[in-house]
This record gives sequence, C-alpha cells and structure tokens, in this order.
Amino acid sequence: MTQVLWIGKLALVLILLLGNLGSADDKKPESGAPDLNSEEAAKAFEAFAAPGKEHEQFKRLVGKWKTSVKSLHENPDEPSVTEGTATFRVLMGGRFMQQNFNGEFDGQKFQGIGITGFDNAKKKYVGTWIDSMGTGIMTTEGTYDPQTNSMVETGESSSPFGPMKMKMISKYLNDDKFTFTMFLVTPEGEQKMMEITYTRAE
Repeated sequence: MTQVLWIGKLALVLILLLGNLGSADDKKPESGAPDLNSEEAAKAFEAFAAPGKEHEQFKRLVGKWKTSVKSLHENPDEPSVTEGTATFRVLMGGRFMQQNFNGEFDGQKFQGIGITGFDNAKKKYVGTWIDSMGTGIMTTEGTYDPQTNSMVETGESSSPFGPMKMKMISKYLNDDKFTFTMFLVTPEGEQKMMEITYTRAE
C-alpha cells in the first residue's frame, strides 16, 4: 500500500471515529474543525508519519547488551546486584524501538518488553513497558538533552495500592555503555529504586 493510500485510510478512520457523520446537506463541520479530506490534512498526516532525526537515536542501541541491575528498593545501603541481557531492535521502518529484557528479580526470573517512539505531534519521546511482575502497562513521556546526552522520562502504572508515578533517567556514556536509573515519585519526594548498567555484548 502506498503512503498516500495509507494516509487516506487513516483519515477515513479518524472521520468515522470523530464524526457523528451525516450527509453533506444536513451536517456541517464544526467551527474550527479540520477538513480531513483536504490536501493540507494529507500533508500533515504525512509529516506525522515520517521518521525524523529524533528517531535516529534508536539505531545506536540496536543489538545485544549485558545488564547489571542494582536494586535499592529494600536496602539502599546494601543493594542487591543481578546480571541479565537485553536486545534492542527498531520497528516500523525506524519509527519505534523495542527492548526485550531478561534477568532476575528477588530470586525469580524476570522478563520485560518496552516500546519507545518519538511522537511527531507531541514533540516528545513516548513509550510503554510491560513485565512479568504485574498485569499493568506503564506509559511514559520524555525528552532527550543532547548537551548531557541523556533522556529524562516520567511514567505511570497501576498497582494494588493505586497509580504509581516513576521518573527514569537514561545516561549515554558512549556507544557501548549507558545507565538507566529509576525513581519512585511520592509526595515526600523521589526514591531511587534501581540502576541498570548496559554494556554492549561482543
């Protein structure tokens, strides 16, 4: 399917979802509503779908990595350390990145899958995370700072005790090593939960 046809089909889906459709005679567009059939709308959808420089960040992570996970949630003074692996790959022509993580947590096997993208409309990195420790899906938003070579994200997930808010910082040290630090955000402040060091596997 060509990109133009895809855009046309997407526009049709949006019309059906947003619409209250009727005939042209008895229904008029609301004031200020976009004309999804216009050439301008087609160009906007095309720009929205196109991967850009922000998506190029994903390529440097493609491949296999060794991980060292330092858990601080129980005793920050004596963190437990476990080893694991992670594999990154790009999806949908470079629009998204997928991480498959395998390791241990509290003596049990742990698996997690994350999807990250850059939303051209929001101008933010967005993502989802699922793992074998729960049945909820964490959603994230964040920004990348080229000056510090780091990404700061905030996320929220469900838990038996209500919504949990998190803050994550990914610091890229070089092409073969980066760290990921996660904090639990509470009314009392931020509590550091874990730090993962990723080292590219040979």
